[in-house]
Amino acid sequence: MGTQTDVVRPRSGIRELSRSVAGALILAGLGVVAGFASLFVINPLYAGIGAVWPAFGELLNSYLIQPGFGLVAAGYIWWRDDYNPLDRVQTPSTEGLAWIGLTPVAYELTVRAVSPLLSMIGLSHGGHSGGTVKWRAFLEQPELIIPGLVVMFLIMAPMEELLYRGVIHDTLGRTMGSLGRVLVGGLLFGGMHSFLSGGLVSLLLTTILGLLVAASYERTKNLVVPIMAHAGYWLLIVPL
Repeated sequence: MGTQTDVVRPRSGIRELSRSVAGALILAGLGVVAGFASLFVINPLYAGIGAVWPAFGELLNSYLIQPGFGLVAAGYIWWRDDYNPLDRVQTPSTEGLAWIGLTPVAYELTVRAVSPLLSMIGLSHGGHSGGTVKWRAFLEQPELIIPGLVVMFLIMAPMEELLYRGVIHDTLGRTMGSLGRVLVGGLLFGGMHSFLSGGLVSLLLTTILGLLVAASYERTKNLVVPIMAHAGYWLLIVPL
């Protein structure tokens, strides 16, 4: 005969799992809303910068939604009051450095592998659609290298990763195992981009990136790793 504790525990586990998934969905949804709002708020600022320095303004236009993500993450941290993401900021280990270097490569190889399958079912990502790859832009305009790297590695990637890894991934971590955190976190990351970029192909390819970056964070428990991997993707590959 089961005790009262035996009966309550499974229900409590399901309830807590549902709450953590619902919380992650709400945070991801708030990120989408804030990302859209950021488009309208930040664009005039970037336009003003672009009027003075056109090349830098063009680079900044690639990062219109990240300030919205940062705002949601900051709001969550303020609301929780006991959450310190800096606890997960460390010098990368050898494994972390491997994740940083290999994530963009693994993403590109995966895209090349699935592209023929997409064509077979009538879908195509049409090549990457984010304009000139950043490293080429830096070669053509060396004066962009320092400000561009600062924007990508120290501002925009931290904003995005603080929300999706530092907040959403850790929210799922209270009730899910490693595989669940990576899968759900990757799907939420892809789902966000499908709203902001549009299309099934965008959902698929950005989910692949989300899974890789989530796995890097899950393995290392170090926010620096997904931040550097994400910014490295921006640097080496033309984003969707």
